[in-house]
Amino acid sequence: MTMQITREALETFFEDTREFTREHDAKFDIDQECRWSFYFADRDERRLTDLGSHLESEGYEPIGFLEADADDDDPDVMFLRVDMVETHTVDSLAKRNAEFYELASEYGILQYEGMDVGEVDGLF
Repeated sequence: MTMQITREALETFFEDTREFTREHDAKFDIDQECRWSFYFADRDERRLTDLGSHLESEGYEPIGFLEADADDDDPDVMFLRVDMVETHTVDSLAKRNAEFYELASEYGILQYEGMDVGEVDGLF
């Protein structure tokens, strides 16, 4: 099993993102409504598609698949990205991550990879 994202890692993520947005005049505030992207990894496109359909029924926006780079440890892995515009705290994101680790297990997905955040109208 892959290492899961800890609460401490999320605290650092929030702090680093706040610093980044201040220094680079970013157009979003991690403490307000943002576009959150979540990533799942597997070698089987069908499993990822099934998971994506489920998440879409839960209100997530399927963005699509990303392929691994040729020099990645496992170049056959592909990544499903789904987005949701919402507000998170460290605690709410820790809860969401726990739900996604469980969901990945239920769908037989290799792993839940984690998340990223950006401006509501951006598709970084």
